[in-house]
Amino acid sequence: FAPLVVLLPATLLRCFRWRSGDSSPACGILLGLVTVPTALFLLTYGRLYLPRRPIRVVGPTFTVMTYNVLYRNSDAGGVAAAIKAQDPDFVGLHELEPPMAQALESRLAGRYPYHRVGHWCGFFSRYPILQYEAFRLGYGEGLGAQQFVLDIDGRPVNVLSVHPRSPPLRGFHPFGLPLGVPTGFAHQGRDADMRDLLARLESVDGPLVLIGDFNLTDQQSLYRPLTRRLRDAHQESGWGMGFTFTRFPSLGLPMWRIDYVFHSPDLVAFSTAVGDYGGSDHRPVIARLGFGVAGE
Repeated sequence: FAPLVVLLPATLLRCFRWRSGDSSPACGILLGLVTVPTALFLLTYGRLYLPRRPIRVVGPTFTVMTYNVLYRNSDAGGVAAAIKAQDPDFVGLHELEPPMAQALESRLAGRYPYHRVGHWCGFFSRYPILQYEAFRLGYGEGLGAQQFVLDIDGRPVNVLSVHPRSPPLRGFHPFGLPLGVPTGFAHQGRDADMRDLLARLESVDGPLVLIGDFNLTDQQSLYRPLTRRLRDAHQESGWGMGFTFTRFPSLGLPMWRIDYVFHSPDLVAFSTAVGDYGGSDHRPVIARLGFGVAGE
């Protein structure tokens, strides 16, 4: 849908000139080019721009954040500021190197007395941790992940914080040249991580929150098995595209939504938002969840 950013304004401008007396057929050609993709965009994402149903709160609410801080990011102050600005009740961090973890522990321990740091991941919580397990996705071959049971105002809530592997580019080198020609992505590692995660979800009972950088868009096939079991908080209560990741962080233009907050049907999402980069190439996702009744 990216070409619509250029084609749609060009079409409107050209057709305005046509109505003003320009007899060029370009207006009709451009209308033909944009009609089908615009219709597909509205069918796919139009609901993200519509008003949401009201939700009646029937239990405690809590705010969750997921944040890939970027492994080479040394701006611990920026990361801490991005977290404090949103003031979540708990936050899962990914690509967390030991120096960043130590710096954040010193900055956030007073605000989040319950925390655990694992392999390339960390978790900070205001709520007591009743159970904790550190594991690796991909049947032990992937990145570090964390599973918790939190005591949220007397209710046990399961939380999984995960980071499936990023699919590397694949390609070939014509005539032995050093510059390769990309032909796609190698999804095997990420897909193994996702299959492992989906199997693990089957053993979780009770309210569940699943957060992380999934290296997966909502148009890819492995997104659908997740949403058969869980709800995407942004799809439920967000507004707009909710892009979280960019290849060009210095420009501040996110282009993909690959960071998510999912939850089980016995929870509801009241609102979602994205935060500041804080020196990363990802924006954190923040969601206010709780026990409630939708549509009232």
